[in-house]
Amino acid sequence: MEQAADITASDIRIPFRDIDMHGHMHNAAYYAHAEAAVAALWRHRPQGPEDPVYFVRKSACTFHYGLKLDDIARFKVAVTRIGATSLTFAVAISSKGRPVADLEIVWVAVDPASRQPVNVPQRVRDWLKSFLA
Repeated sequence: MEQAADITASDIRIPFRDIDMHGHMHNAAYYAHAEAAVAALWRHRPQGPEDPVYFVRKSACTFHYGLKLDDIARFKVAVTRIGATSLTFAVAISSKGRPVADLEIVWVAVDPASRQPVNVPQRVRDWLKSFLA
């Protein structure tokens, strides 16, 4: 029997385009790859015809160790908070068995037309509960 893929984890090889003049990954690339990891999880959510759109409200990163060209990095996504109108994701980045960085990304749900905050749909809230850290 085939085991289901872990939709909370993704591995990447650090590409040359992400390397700065000091030989390690640009700070902004950590955010870009973390957002891609959240998106990889998010594409599995239950969708509805009148879903809100989500904007980043806040993001933060704590760096532990710099990644270099061709390092293999694992991005592990968890949900740390399900609010009425917001969602908080934690992305833990590791490589070679050691922590690299920890990111926090907060999204707010908004009405697509008015751009005003709205409640996260219940079906999405229920689905996200299985990813709570």
